Amino acid sequence: MTRKRAALAVAGAVLALTAAPAGAATAATVPAPVPATAPAPGTDRAPALDRPDPLPNFVGRNLFRVYSTVSAETALDIRDLSGDHRKVLWPPNWKVCTQSPKAGTRLNGGTLHLGVVKTGEKCP
Repeated sequence: MTRKRAALAVAGAVLALTAAPAGAATAATVPAPVPATAPAPGTDRAPALDRPDPLPNFVGRNLFRVYSTVSAETALDIRDLSGDHRKVLWPPNWKVCTQSPKAGTRLNGGTLHLGVVKTGEKCP
């Protein structure tokens, strides 16, 4: 479950508690949801939500895949490697040639730098 989904689940539970009709269960009788950032009971570690998955290798893949894979907290720095300084307006028309940080790195809301060219072009 992503952080957004966890936050929505917690917010939904709180809304359900506050929207209950008179005489229904109250916050005193229903246990409060555990925040997504709390360590799991009996462990010293936070849940996997705080440890993002390693980056896949995007080199050679369509740029649209990057947008559909990385989290919303990840900033993207995308540069045209052709030397023409074109702007990426439609990601499905571009492919990734370079990636930094490299695949396997755990990027926790940092910046992913990508070098791209149009789909039919060769990477420099």
